[in-house]
Parts: sequence; structure tokens; C-alpha cells
Amino acid sequence: MQVESGLNRTILAALAVLGLAAPLVGQAPDRIATTAEALVGNPLFFHGKRIVVRHAVKQSGALFELDATPKPVFVYWKDSPVGSDGEIRGEFYDLGRMEEGDSRFSSYDFAPIVELINKGRWPGRDQIFVILGATFIEGSLPQTPTIRAIALAPDKYEGSEVTLTGRFKGRNLYGDLPQGVAKTKWDFILQSADGAIWVTGVRPKGKDFDLDPGARVDTGKWMEVKGTIQRDGTMVWLAGKDVRLATAPAEVPIEIARPSLPAEPPPSVIFSAPLAGETDFPAAGKVRIQFSRDMSPSTFRDRVRIHYVGSNAPSVAPPNFTLTYNDANRSVEIKFKDPLASYQTIEILLTDGITAIDGQALPAWTLRFTTGQ
Repeated sequence: MQVESGLNRTILAALAVLGLAAPLVGQAPDRIATTAEALVGNPLFFHGKRIVVRHAVKQSGALFELDATPKPVFVYWKDSPVGSDGEIRGEFYDLGRMEEGDSRFSSYDFAPIVELINKGRWPGRDQIFVILGATFIEGSLPQTPTIRAIALAPDKYEGSEVTLTGRFKGRNLYGDLPQGVAKTKWDFILQSADGAIWVTGVRPKGKDFDLDPGARVDTGKWMEVKGTIQRDGTMVWLAGKDVRLATAPAEVPIEIARPSLPAEPPPSVIFSAPLAGETDFPAAGKVRIQFSRDMSPSTFRDRVRIHYVGSNAPSVAPPNFTLTYNDANRSVEIKFKDPLASYQTIEILLTDGITAIDGQALPAWTLRFTTGQ
């Protein structure tokens, strides 16, 4: 069995390199089932994404707003809502992360909500949120708990003993959820339809299978997990007790509307300190690189290369450094653990694979500068 498992892993890895395994493994769903509280609590993650929530809506004149949320979430309907028990589907945006006057949103009048909440001033980040192109789909939650139902209404299932079936997605390797539960090293995502949930307390291992939460080649397999639904604030997880492989269920298709707005342009570097070609950079200095778009912080990992270049580059290991992403100004700060060598050219490479929060790739980018004494 070990030889067969290793062979399968090798084949899948080769297919993944060729891009042929993608339909089997899958990326994050086109739409994410969640709660209004999670939207407000994780606006960077949900910004620009298609979402679905179950939440009461209040109306004040021509304005519609999700009721009793920590921060205001206004709803701009594509179709007039009918019914009171159902789902709100649309695209979630943080107004403060959008440029005032963005032509992509010219069909929406944000002035009334900006006047109401912020006295006419365009808001900063994390202040005012909107769901655009919203539709209302009437329907009740299923009697038998599913991953999707729990994602939409975790309060209804908290403390319940459940058996859930979904795809193994590893340690959030496809960005299905905004954050991890950080309970054990074996925590993993279970995903089905447009819902996902963390599983903790049980290792994804059993008869004839041993899955690695950190390996994409192991993802996509269907699993059945028994356990108890728990939550803390907006964080929801399944405290697992038993896990086994399963067959794919006959899922009910979930309608997903295509984007109603043009995609934003790919991200780019708009500023760096030091500038390209700068000399006399201090040996203990910090590097800052700023981007045109909100970036996905996790994608910087292992994709930033720094080394000495040139004929007189010292024959030592590349500089050790730490990198921190600053959401407030869309920048990364690089700190060197030891002073840089004097009068040397440093090259910083941002390699392929770094993306904005909507998945658009940052083109590979290079910065060179020279240190002083």
C-alpha cells in the first residue's frame, strides 16, 4: 500500500505541475457562505468576493441595511427582495478600500450612506460596508446539518453532535476561510458547496489514508468527520472525534452569479524605499515596498528572495530577514537580522505567486540598491 500511495502522490504532483489536477483539487469556491458578523470582522478577506448570508434586513427610506451588525453593512439590491426567510447573495465591499469615484461603481449611489454615517466624507477602511448586486433567495435551512448550513447559521448548531461530509482542503491551502483556529498541527479545512469549516482535535489519518494538512497533493479527497460544533465569536470549528474517507455525495447545485463588475487591474509596485539604483543605503536600514492593491499576506511566504550580486559580492550566505505586511498602507517592511555588508549591491526579488486579495497575480519584480559604509 505504501508503494501505491507514493505512486499516486507522484502522479498527482506531476498533474498539479501541469495544471491538470486543478479540477480535482479545486480552488476556493466562487462564492463563500458566511455570516454578517464574519464579514465585518474580516473585511480584508471578504472584500471584492461574492458572498451569501442569512440575516435580517432593515429599511430606512430608500436605504437597506443588515440589522444589528457591529458596523454598518448596506445592501444594494439587484432585484427587489421577496420573503423573509432566505439568503442574501451579492458582492461584498469595504468602501474605504475603494477609490472615491471609481468608474466601475458608477451605477451605485453611495452618497446617502456616506452622508448618513460619515457626514459626507469618504470613509476610511473598516468603517462602512456594502453588498452590491444583491439578490434574495427564499428558503429554510436543512433539517440535517451540512457544512454550508453551519457556515450560514453557526449559532443554530453550536454544541450539536454532527457528521459532516466534505472535501479535504488541508490547512486552508486554498483560502476557503479568513483565518485558522490554531488548535493543533493537524487542523484542516472541510469544504462542500460554498461552505467550509475548520476541523480540529483529530488527525486526518485512518485505514488506507494518511493526509498531510500542508500538502496540496493530498487535497480534494472526500471525508466524513464526526464531532461537535464549537465557536468563539466569528470563529467556528468542528471538534472532531472520528474521521474516515467518504464518497462524493450528490450535491444540490448552488447557483453562483458571475461577477457584476469588471475585475480590478492586477497589482503592481508603486513605491519602494530605497529607490531602485539608490546608493549609500544604511547597513542596518529597513526596506519598504508599497503596492497598488490590497495584497494577500500569506502569498509572500517563500516568494521573496534577497541576495548580494555583482563581481565583488561577498562569498557569504544571503542576508537573513523578516517580512511584515502592513494592511493600512498596502506595503511590506523588510528588516535584516544582521547589518548588511558595506558597499555591496543588494537584489530583492518578488517572484511569481504573490497575489492581491482577489487572486490576481503580481508580476515578478526586482529592486537593486547599494549599501554604504
